Amino acid sequence: MFTGVMKTISLAWLLETLILGAFWQSAKSQSDGDFRLNVSIPGSNLKKLEVFFFEKWGPVCANNWQLRESMVLCNQLGFQFVGSWGPDAEDQGVQGNLGYVNCQGDESSILDCPHIKRTNTSGLICIRGVVAMTCVETRGQGAQVSFVDGDASTEGRVEVRFQNGDTTFVYSICDEGWDLADADIACTTEEPANGPALEAVGGSYFGEHPSASGSNEQFDGYLASGLQCNASATYENLIGCPNSGWFPKNCNKNAGVKCQRKPDALPMNITLVDGTSNYEGFVKVTFSHLVSGSICSQKALTLREGDVVCRSLGYGYALSVSEGKSSLQPVVVNLHCDGNEQSLTECVFNVGGNCDRGNTLEAKVTCSGPLEASKYPVELTDQLGARDKKGLLRVFRDGRWGTVCKTGWTKEDAQVVCRQLGYSSVVSYVSDDASGSGPIYLSNVNCDGTEQSLDQCQHDGWGVHEGCSHMMDVYVKCGSAMTVCNTILIAALASLAKFLSS
Repeated sequence: MFTGVMKTISLAWLLETLILGAFWQSAKSQSDGDFRLNVSIPGSNLKKLEVFFFEKWGPVCANNWQLRESMVLCNQLGFQFVGSWGPDAEDQGVQGNLGYVNCQGDESSILDCPHIKRTNTSGLICIRGVVAMTCVETRGQGAQVSFVDGDASTEGRVEVRFQNGDTTFVYSICDEGWDLADADIACTTEEPANGPALEAVGGSYFGEHPSASGSNEQFDGYLASGLQCNASATYENLIGCPNSGWFPKNCNKNAGVKCQRKPDALPMNITLVDGTSNYEGFVKVTFSHLVSGSICSQKALTLREGDVVCRSLGYGYALSVSEGKSSLQPVVVNLHCDGNEQSLTECVFNVGGNCDRGNTLEAKVTCSGPLEASKYPVELTDQLGARDKKGLLRVFRDGRWGTVCKTGWTKEDAQVVCRQLGYSSVVSYVSDDASGSGPIYLSNVNCDGTEQSLDQCQHDGWGVHEGCSHMMDVYVKCGSAMTVCNTILIAALASLAKFLSS
């Protein structure tokens, strides 16, 4: 019996020794600054982040913790990307081991970022709760890629959004190394997917993101640079492509795209018929050389549709769009274009169907005709795209309309615009009402007032617009139309003023 008792004591002592040994070995394997995602939060996929300091695991306070900090942590733990993050508000007021972390996003460790850690005797008070997050193996998961400030959903500045509670964090993509392969992935993985990329544009072609964000939207700079997308690879989205670095510090120009729109109709051919010249007439549409007819719409067509017709024919831009009764039967119904499409096949429309509007009035377009390479027409448009003597200033170049940034804009600059459009004076040239889309062509325009057209004035260069967004687009209001006498007198006075100033 005594032998049996001793065996029982020896076995208990052995188990206790093994358990304590395993515990101490585990404790010794930890070192200050180790991180882990440990405790799952009920009803959520998030896990609380803990850090080891002074022989004790403890939470990380959520003060200042956002995507940049989450990205550094996930990379430090060997993951590819951030799944989700947010504070666990249930733990407000608890003591944490680390807090007030403030990362740039390119650090290799959280402890490389500015931070405050607990002392040997007391922890930090986690006022906003503790960090809870997940890391994933798939780059780009949770990222929403969109195109902003283009003339259509198929183009624009590339922006990436991450949702965190009620706040949306917005990022641009740096144009360093940006090429057609990257743009192609951006176009074909956006939801809904577009056709392949027509062009990869850099230099903040579509303007900068406004520095003032909305109450629930926060712009946080550049997410990545040097993207290296491979056409033969499969990615979650653009952010899944390899890159040369997250959150680049020295980038100041963003990337943009122009994508093909997937045609929803049969291939078509268009011509202008029954006009007084080759550049005007009713729009005749032919599908696969079998069915042909005119365009009819329940709503009057605008210059946007007219521009696409003229562009696809190589006839410049639309001077006017009107309606009339032709000898053709309508085959295209309810046409709608955004204005930047290369052909009508990229616009939205129906083939056939009912078009009982005004005894079936059909679209008639007058085009400017082919433009000389050095000619850059201007226009003032209202919010519906109609031309007027006041409105958003746009310049026509490279087959499309673009805006002008109001940096350095003066009354003399506006005077040249009004004269170019046939008006005698400037009523106003500064307004906050203008906000266009598409490319920003000019900035820091400097006219002396004698020029006959805006392109003759000095400026920073075509497509150069440092720090401009579409919230800074120029708005001009012109006075009455010129008479012949007014035109001669104004030109003479302008020349005299230039002579006297020299």
